[in-house]
Amino acid sequence: MKKNKIFLLLSFLIILLPLHVNGADICSSTKYNKLKREAFNAELKYDLKFDEAHKSYFTVTVYNVSSNLMIKYNGSILIPDKDNKIVIPSFFDGGKTYEIKFYGGYKTSCVEEYIYSKKIAIPKYNVYSERDECIEYEEFKLCNKYYAGEIKNDTDFEQQLEEYKKSIAKKPPVELEKEKSIFEKIIDFYMDNIIITGPITIVLAASLIVYVVIRLIRRKKRIKLDF
Repeated sequence: MKKNKIFLLLSFLIILLPLHVNGADICSSTKYNKLKREAFNAELKYDLKFDEAHKSYFTVTVYNVSSNLMIKYNGSILIPDKDNKIVIPSFFDGGKTYEIKFYGGYKTSCVEEYIYSKKIAIPKYNVYSERDECIEYEEFKLCNKYYAGEIKNDTDFEQQLEEYKKSIAKKPPVELEKEKSIFEKIIDFYMDNIIITGPITIVLAASLIVYVVIRLIRRKKRIKLDF
């Protein structure tokens, strides 16, 4: 009987011991939320590249990635380098939006647990922006490096460019504002601040009038005394 009790006690301790030891390795909500905040702070940036045939493509780099995180993309597991950066080894097409998913890293108790997703919108590269005409007419919308609209062909580009040339030719030339004289600047300042300068002018004018009147009265009195 006593042996049975000892056996049961030992069995109970054996069951509890792994739970106690592995309890620290559980991906708790606190740890999970901490990883989520770290994933939120990561930054996604794209870079325009060209291959040997001068065909455009984009690469995506993830900056400020915590060492507690990793990324899964196209079946690959990517971990940050010593600069907390991940260069995704894939080519990305312009004009699309991609989703990058973050997971718990191998240093955490949330290993391979999905943590957070961030999206990056990559613009469409406009090959027509390389045309010689775009050097002179860089403000023309079809010369925009990342023009999002559709350009059917060379003829379409040239027709729209001709229309743009005509539209800017019709605009009247911009007249350069003549440099104002000091007197004109003083007048402008006076009129722009009339609420303040008006009362001051009235007070000064009244003071001047009083001063002139007093001077005249004193002068008349002196004349009378002389006679």
